[in-house]
Amino acid sequence: MVSAHHLVLVGGGHSHVEVLRNWALDPAPGARLSVISDSARAVYTAMVPGYVAGQYSLAEIEIDVEQLARRSGAQWIEVTATGLDLRSRRLHLRHGAPLAYDTISFDVGSTVSDLDRPGVLEHTLPTRPIGLFAHRVEAVLERIRRRPSCRLVVVGAGAGGVELACAFRARLNRLGLPGASLTLLERGSRILPGYPSSAARRVERHAAAHRIEIRCQVSVARVEDERLVLESGESVPCDAVVWVTGSASVSLFDGSALERDERGFVKVRATLQTVGHDDIFASGDCASLLADPRLPKVGAYAVRQGPILAGNLRARIVGERLRPYRPQRDFLSLLNLADGRAVASKWGLSAEGRWAWRLKNAIDRRFVRRYQ
Repeated sequence: MVSAHHLVLVGGGHSHVEVLRNWALDPAPGARLSVISDSARAVYTAMVPGYVAGQYSLAEIEIDVEQLARRSGAQWIEVTATGLDLRSRRLHLRHGAPLAYDTISFDVGSTVSDLDRPGVLEHTLPTRPIGLFAHRVEAVLERIRRRPSCRLVVVGAGAGGVELACAFRARLNRLGLPGASLTLLERGSRILPGYPSSAARRVERHAAAHRIEIRCQVSVARVEDERLVLESGESVPCDAVVWVTGSASVSLFDGSALERDERGFVKVRATLQTVGHDDIFASGDCASLLADPRLPKVGAYAVRQGPILAGNLRARIVGERLRPYRPQRDFLSLLNLADGRAVASKWGLSAEGRWAWRLKNAIDRRFVRRYQ
């Protein structure tokens, strides 16, 4: 008797929730599904700044991955995956025996860069894993409540850092703590690298109006209790630090012999299969497309990869032809200013207003409702 083809999904990211939804509607014949994740719930990244600002509750931005898995008939295993053995085709787990697979897919996200700098892990709140960050935000806010003149520093002024700086300022105002200071640090020459300069100027005007100090071309050498030390030697006093310094690869793939790019992300072909391994797929932030290795690590691409990944996993199991994923050349970016407005940018242009926030809110809520 031929055993069922064993498909294993590792991680509950934006692509895998679509695979689970698709599988629940139409499971691949002759196959069984297992889902490995270190958390039963996944936080939708795009709504986290809104949660920090107080615009959403935690329940509104979470997807119950375990429920999705069980609805699809999958075996649910809540554990951390620690490594991959290509020769034996087994996934190593933190607890329990290795799990054998026929086809495996990874959607495990990324971590934050520069966590190895002195004091960063001990004295900052990193934004990855995003679920852990969301659950730790209230503790940071409680610490700020006890210090009305608190000094909050956000390190990293890409899209995530900008949105979180705006979000924390809005939340501090809601808590009646206008005396708290907020500083946004960026090692590059300007905020929002990769975005239209007009979008950066809009955010700068917002920051000036809402007492968010922006400092560019500064790099943190180390973090100590109640101060940052910059590479210039300058000391920046602080009571809380949010670390948003860009994406870095997770350690899961270390020692796996999978081909990776210079930053450690797993290289994948257009079909989302890894280089040299038709039975291994990767999507979202943990993957690096061969055809577009500099594709930004943003949720919009992971969301678009979901339907392609779902179709290709099924095609792999039943022996059909796989489809290529072709990333959109540009996408509408909507940055939450946390004051009822957002900055929209696309095709090198930008605009802002309440209409942009309403559009962002509608898009984000629709995505989460699809899986709740």
